Amino acid sequence: MALILLIVLTFASLSSAKRVTTHDVIAQNLRINEVAQQSAEAALRHCEAVVIDLVDNAGTTYPADAARVGNTAIATPQDPAALWLQPANWAAASANLIQAPPVYSANVRADSQGAPPPQCIAERLPDNRYLVTARGHSADTTFDANGRLITGAEVWLQSILSPQIPVQSPGGGLA
Repeated sequence: MALILLIVLTFASLSSAKRVTTHDVIAQNLRINEVAQQSAEAALRHCEAVVIDLVDNAGTTYPADAARVGNTAIATPQDPAALWLQPANWAAASANLIQAPPVYSANVRADSQGAPPPQCIAERLPDNRYLVTARGHSADTTFDANGRLITGAEVWLQSILSPQIPVQSPGGGLA
């Protein structure tokens, strides 16, 4: 009887250990995905700021990044000529790629540090609108020579900026 009870306890312990390991892997994957999400959001906000600066101030605040905004207007975000659809434009040496400042601090978990800088591309649309496409990555991300993801987590975000949307003015209030 004691031997049977010992076998049952052993299987229960093994099952519990496996469940704990599975939960740890799930939690780690959620952390990695959250880092990529925050990175993409930071890139999107940075590129939006670059476009707003370009439209409102002729690119005086972000001159280097403003020079990278696509000059050729595309008809729609899905236009085959759209810069964001072409993998070569996401390579580090691309003329249209904007690298946003990293969003990580010294207080971030070690497994979240070291992610590639957030990236974005801004393109002109008709009616003085701009398409902003951003991508963020986890710390374990690696790319091929064309900027395509090999390993890690990647999050893509897009927004369309319209001149009719009010923005916060430097003096306070909406402009």
